[in-house]
Amino acid sequence: MNQVVDYYDRIARQYDDDRFGNSYGQYIDTQERQLLRRWKVGDEGEKTLEIACGTGRLLDFATAGVDASSEMLEIARAKHPAMRLEHALGNATPFADGEFSTIYSFHLMMHLGIDEISGILTEAHRLLHPGGRLIFDIPSRLRRCMARRPPSGWHGDTSMSIASVAALAGDNGFSLSRSGGIMMLPVHRLPSFMRRFMRGFDSVLTRSPLKEYSSYIVVELTRQ
Repeated sequence: MNQVVDYYDRIARQYDDDRFGNSYGQYIDTQERQLLRRWKVGDEGEKTLEIACGTGRLLDFATAGVDASSEMLEIARAKHPAMRLEHALGNATPFADGEFSTIYSFHLMMHLGIDEISGILTEAHRLLHPGGRLIFDIPSRLRRCMARRPPSGWHGDTSMSIASVAALAGDNGFSLSRSGGIMMLPVHRLPSFMRRFMRGFDSVLTRSPLKEYSSYIVVELTRQ
């Protein structure tokens, strides 16, 4: 985990521009926001926590956030000065038992080992009230096998299938309630001017039975 935190501390000042200040990043951002709205995350009156909130890109769906990178969190606090944002790991947060109805996290689990993911599920189980939701994304193992992506050492190396997420959820007091996908088309290979025209078609595919072929799968787990 230390190398993950160190990495994001180093890139914090350039993160928003480098990752989401271009048509590729905006493509992913739009699909993630569409999914959160479709799954009614952050509806009025709901207490919602984002784990690994980073620079605050998706904090408009949350009432609180947590991140292990102090540099990323400094930027998030400037964007959301009235929100409770805590500097902590996702498996050891300062919030109260049963405080939230929904917890979500994007672009975190892919950097962690299975034991570390289980630790976050254990903490989320404590933080959620019965029937609460945990939503997160992770690279699709099926897509990774097709692409034959070589391991990097840690960065984005962890992938899972929907079935393996369901099994891990069951071991940690959750059940899989639904799933979707993010980015099925090879967007990085499309000319930038075409990307916004393909996004709608791509979004349909990521909600279809083919969703596990997406680059990322997104799961909603229900606390038992």
